[in-house]
Amino acid sequence: MITVTVATADLGGFPAGQKAHPLVIERAAQVLRKEHGGLIVDSFVTRCGGRLACVFTHDHGADDPRIADLTARLMEECRTLSGSLGLRGSGKVGRADLPVESGEGVLVFLSSGAGFGAWSEVLARIFADPYTTPALVDDPLLRQGFAFTCSDGGVYPTPSGFYALLGHIRGGASVVKVEGQEKTVAAVGPGTDPVLLLGTGRGCPPVAGVLAAVAVSGLMPVSLCDAVPVCAKAVCLGFGVHEGMLIGPADLFDDPAFRRL
Repeated sequence: MITVTVATADLGGFPAGQKAHPLVIERAAQVLRKEHGGLIVDSFVTRCGGRLACVFTHDHGADDPRIADLTARLMEECRTLSGSLGLRGSGKVGRADLPVESGEGVLVFLSSGAGFGAWSEVLARIFADPYTTPALVDDPLLRQGFAFTCSDGGVYPTPSGFYALLGHIRGGASVVKVEGQEKTVAAVGPGTDPVLLLGTGRGCPPVAGVLAAVAVSGLMPVSLCDAVPVCAKAVCLGFGVHEGMLIGPADLFDDPAFRRL
């Protein structure tokens, strides 16, 4: 089992936090490349608006302290460089981890200009609303339901706990993890502009339906190059994962179907 980790941070962008600096992105890529063949298997670095976004794979668990140490060192080097360029951000780091079987894939949703809990209701729709995801009725594995873990530790099984889950979300809690019958299928990072990881393999909803659900969630679906945070936006990068190598990404919202005129 391979773990996909995504770490994002607001380290300052230009002008006024709109875009992370390309030199900062390059430095993050250099730090991660040095770990290839050792602590990590593969990596991809980009920006979403003013946030640095680092995707990497490893065969260690999400709780391995070496992964936390790498993330901290990576962000500190990039923070120092960003400061030397006169750029200042909140410095807050968000991280999410998702185990993925080789041969399956992962959707990496990055947000820009989004608030705390931005993914909670859309996750409820994707994994618990059969009108949004017909496969919840049609697929015998999905029909068994999912368990939603919230930021305060509350766990809500669906479909039986769907209303309770929605009430809890609307009361201020946010979803941090969704688990199926066989594995974790979604993981959400903390804070504002949170990252969301969704699996695409067995036991996960169809990708096209997931994209459609996000597109009507209130977050504007945009391509990666259009993720400047003038309003709440969402980017989706789709990766295949083969023996730990990242295949892609495909910029899945870079499609005429998602353009708002």
